[in-house]
Amino acid sequence: MAESVEIRPMTFHREVLARIAPDLYMQRHLSLGLRPSLRAFEEFRNVEISDGRLSCASEDSINREGNNILGSNVLKCGKTMVITSITGGVVEENIPVKSEENEIVESYNETDRAANFGQVYPVVEVERGRVGAPTDEEMTLSQRIYNCILHSGLVPKTALDVAVGVRSTDAEGKTTITYSDEQEADGALPTTFKFRRKWTYTLYAKIQVFSRDGPLFELCWNSLLYALANTKIPRAFVDERTTDLKIPISMRGRSAAIRETFDIICDPTSFLPLRLNTSNKAFASNFAVIDLDPEVQLPKDDDDMQDSMPSSVLLADIQGEAEEASVTSTISVVTDGVGNLKHFKAVGGSSKITMDMMRNSIKLAKLRASDLDRKC
Repeated sequence: MAESVEIRPMTFHREVLARIAPDLYMQRHLSLGLRPSLRAFEEFRNVEISDGRLSCASEDSINREGNNILGSNVLKCGKTMVITSITGGVVEENIPVKSEENEIVESYNETDRAANFGQVYPVVEVERGRVGAPTDEEMTLSQRIYNCILHSGLVPKTALDVAVGVRSTDAEGKTTITYSDEQEADGALPTTFKFRRKWTYTLYAKIQVFSRDGPLFELCWNSLLYALANTKIPRAFVDERTTDLKIPISMRGRSAAIRETFDIICDPTSFLPLRLNTSNKAFASNFAVIDLDPEVQLPKDDDDMQDSMPSSVLLADIQGEAEEASVTSTISVVTDGVGNLKHFKAVGGSSKITMDMMRNSIKLAKLRASDLDRKC
């Protein structure tokens, strides 16, 4: 006599089901008109921001001594927290002497639009509780943010120019600092100080991500934007005793070159806000397209009068491992509240991205950008 086999249904906790079968877990929620996070399809998460009191220029900074942070931001979206800190340095550049060289540089800048904008060098670190070399995702994110900042025109190149001042001491021992952009008629810079060289600021951004819970580009971009908005760069000056300092440089043979040298000092008490092109300020949003599978949907009652679900839906602000693992077609939009696009990226996967979905994603991104802009 054959032995009967009894089949019993197995039940899993929702966290376990989301880990072993994210597609099934996702489709079960979508059949109810909700997402695993219990948000609507086109609903965004709330974003909380603060400067974190990390900048040395902040009035209520928690650490001023030895602090080289010029701007900071702490962004919290769901479980994910992004901390961005802006640091900087001073780079010396040679000024062309001949007018012909100036014309060549100006003509090159006219043809190369990106040459008129400043650069920010970001480094993205996704904290996973271990140390080691940066992952491919971190390097790709850093390069993508760098390109978007440069080509968006957010930071004008002239905003990074250093207006070098001169520190002088009178006979009574009183020290004063005179800057070229603030000098008055009776307080001109010493004639011995010649601007044969040019100094510019270089900005670096360290972006740390904690408790990752979805795509990172949009959160890192928005956090960097907030950090640049409250960045203040220090005043720089040289001592009058070093304005005419020249150092001989040994060359091969008997000839030698004389090179002027300046010791650039940053004033720890005087700062200027970083000038940004506010018209080019834009915020990022992400979307995903996923097909609905009727075979794995929850059974409906006969008397349940529900509208027929579409074949695919557009999801805004991807959150959680189940959503990120289930979607393959994604849309990333960087725009402002008016609708000026700065960056648009669509990755087609198993789900088809229609023109209506693209239009809807841009419309939602505009509303999202308006909301995030009010938080500045």
